[in-house]
Amino acid sequence: MTSEITARTRVLALIGDPVSHSSSPTIQNAAMRELGLDGVYVALRASWEEMVGFVRGLAMSGGGGNITLPHKEKAATVVDIRSPAVKRTGACNTFWSEDGKIHGDNTDVEGFSRALEVFLGGPPEGQKVLVLGAGGAARACLVALMDGGVGEVQILNRTRDRARVVARRIGGSRVRVLDDRREADGQAYDLVVNTTRLGLGADDPLPLDLRRLSRAGAVMDMVYLPQPTPFVEAARELGIRAADGMEMLVQQGAASFERWWGQEPSLDVMRASLQKPKGP
Repeated sequence: MTSEITARTRVLALIGDPVSHSSSPTIQNAAMRELGLDGVYVALRASWEEMVGFVRGLAMSGGGGNITLPHKEKAATVVDIRSPAVKRTGACNTFWSEDGKIHGDNTDVEGFSRALEVFLGGPPEGQKVLVLGAGGAARACLVALMDGGVGEVQILNRTRDRARVVARRIGGSRVRVLDDRREADGQAYDLVVNTTRLGLGADDPLPLDLRRLSRAGAVMDMVYLPQPTPFVEAARELGIRAADGMEMLVQQGAASFERWWGQEPSLDVMRASLQKPKGP
């Protein structure tokens, strides 16, 4: 990102609701500055109807961006050209234009896979995993787990029918939907992943009481905050290794950056930007 915004500056945006908590502008603008690219990344709070207009307007004017909660699945119906990841998940989180067409990708799949390998030190091959939630983020998580050779996945979601649709679409025989929370009681898992938005709100309940499990080898929370999320704190208090969604944010952001600019950003620069103290 150059120091001056001009009429030639390329505009990229994060579109969703809420967006005020997001660190995507921080990491993307830092990466553009480091490479001297003439672009700017902003966050736009938008309803479903507004999201459609923003995506088409930004993309066709030469820009692009990311889609976040709660619009990822609906965004998959807006783009003209869907990547294999969008087709597999039914969710889109990255968009841009080429040859007069709006392209969409789901870099959450690549981002989660990369972040999980950083966290675990390798792929989740043969592991038993509990996935909390069945939205767009859960779909990306499930694809990454399947591609990583996971042994078994159980999905726990408030709406069972929604979870069953996700399991049928992506998981096959390695995925089972739990009827309710009691089915997870006393079970042992190598990994528990929270893909819900619980934790963003100050009054949100925990997505799961980890004490009800006989074992949780590790916990990964896709939610991220300036401080550890309540779910990460609860896991660590029980002696469980846990990580929030910051590394996934960086990894999926880097993958999105590659789609927009055709070059790789510095992961170290992106990570370092998150450590800098924010202004008043």
